[in-house]
Amino acid sequence: MKPPAQDAPDHSAPSPDLVGALSAHLGRQLTPREFSLPGGGRVAVDGADGDPPEVIVQCTRVRGQLKSSHRNKIIADAFKLMWLRDSAFPRARALLAVSPECSRLFSPDAWLTIALRHSRITVVVPTEGGITTPIPLRDHSFTGG
Repeated sequence: MKPPAQDAPDHSAPSPDLVGALSAHLGRQLTPREFSLPGGGRVAVDGADGDPPEVIVQCTRVRGQLKSSHRNKIIADAFKLMWLRDSAFPRARALLAVSPECSRLFSPDAWLTIALRHSRITVVVPTEGGITTPIPLRDHSFTGG
């Protein structure tokens, strides 16, 4: 007998607990935003502050086992943040907020870790105990304000 099909992970909705934890840590109100760009393009992010934004955020929350679809979403989110920051908001900090289950993706010698560090995208893991950064940050820090 074939087991029932499982639904694909729902990545469509922002993770309010991740966005809320970041808002509290940074002392900034981060809310889901959609930006209209010159040339007619539109792009949405899970969280952003101000106008223009100084912080832009994409979130990935994992419940259960980490799957390749989660890793792929993180990569797509990083690309979106890098493109949005570099093309429209060059002064914004780009943050990827991930649940603790995702931390194992960011070993020091992993290509993804190296690429994110090179691209100036900060990975943060909001937990009940605070915010951690699984990628050692060389040239920027993760603080509020």
